Amino acid sequence: MSADVRVADEHWIDDASGDRPPFRRLLIMAGVAAVLAVAVGATVLPGLAPPVPTRTGEPLVEIDPKKVRVIEITPREGPSYAFVRNEQGWELIRQGGSMMVPDDRLDGFLTTLAGLTRLVEIGDDVDPTEFGLAPPRARVALRNGEEVTLALGDRNPPLTGLYVQVLPSSKIVLVGAVLLWEFDKLAALARTQPVEP
Repeated sequence: MSADVRVADEHWIDDASGDRPPFRRLLIMAGVAAVLAVAVGATVLPGLAPPVPTRTGEPLVEIDPKKVRVIEITPREGPSYAFVRNEQGWELIRQGGSMMVPDDRLDGFLTTLAGLTRLVEIGDDVDPTEFGLAPPRARVALRNGEEVTLALGDRNPPLTGLYVQVLPSSKIVLVGAVLLWEFDKLAALARTQPVEP
């Protein structure tokens, strides 16, 4: 063996112990750790991550605002109440009596609802409690022969959207937060209006 080869060999392998220098062992261990991390990431982490939301752009519900005759609201706390359309306009019916109310708030709510699109659909394999839907903030049932029922949850963190469910589906949908603004106007109307027995 030539002197050059022997020097090169002695540089990489310690003749006395046969061990490789420490930096080579570190490189090999780092490579093994990287392979294990990729394997764990590919197999374990997807099961822990929340489902990937999908953008849809589809209408939230198919309703004709002019044909809705009853809006029944069941809040998380407090008694239920309803707005019923009759020949004179909208009538608030709640515990203790009823009273006619301004049409514009009801019409605004229905028009907003009819124009909402499903911004993001989260799916049905998540915990609805995390979205304020177990129990929901309120259930809103619209009636005109057929019934459409919505469960209203929390706003999303940037406060630009509202989580809802179109029952009986368990899918959670993100829509524009304007729906909550319109809903809050109805709730305020029901709280502040005196009723006639």
